[in-house]
Amino acid sequence: MKNEFRKMCLNINRFNKYYYSKKIGWQLYKICKNYKNILFFIPIENEADIHWVLKKLRREKKNIFVPFMEDLSFKMVKYQLPLKKKKFSILEPVNKQKTLVKIDLAIVPVVGIDSSFRRIGFGKGMYDRFFESLGYKPDVVFVQLKPCFSKDVLTEKHDVRANEYISFNIYKRSKNERFDNFSRYDFIRSRGFFYSQKDGYGKI
Repeated sequence: MKNEFRKMCLNINRFNKYYYSKKIGWQLYKICKNYKNILFFIPIENEADIHWVLKKLRREKKNIFVPFMEDLSFKMVKYQLPLKKKKFSILEPVNKQKTLVKIDLAIVPVVGIDSSFRRIGFGKGMYDRFFESLGYKPDVVFVQLKPCFSKDVLTEKHDVRANEYISFNIYKRSKNERFDNFSRYDFIRSRGFFYSQKDGYGKI
């Protein structure tokens, strides 16, 4: 079920990426203003383009860090230019020095989420291993261009769980153990995907 759901999410039509990314970026910026040490991601082709948010926050003297792939996980390094393309078409800073700064907030890209508000990623497990090795729990915000939500629980306890979720036209906060406050209207206006084992899945 999890792999089937992941494939469905990856096939979502992503026209108007520039417009979606701008709306997501401004919501993300408002959240990040309240934090000092932030782990971001450097987006790939099918993710929200939040490069301008990274640059704006850095000009405002925020400490911005990004993943640097290492074995089956990644380490945090300081965000700085130039960026170099690595495997999986991921851009990384040339700087390889791991930071020991304790982050307050982590911005994490998702392929989809389920009703436990846990992350469906690309299946590599890098973020799961990273957060497990941290030893503490920063606030986590999931970011996705278009929503892809499963009403069923497809994840396990080791999968990353977030405090907030941002997508095009959707901003949600996790209020309890189950993330059940999505409405049908959310999907009608965002043209996202809704999945349930009982009803099957489809574009709303």
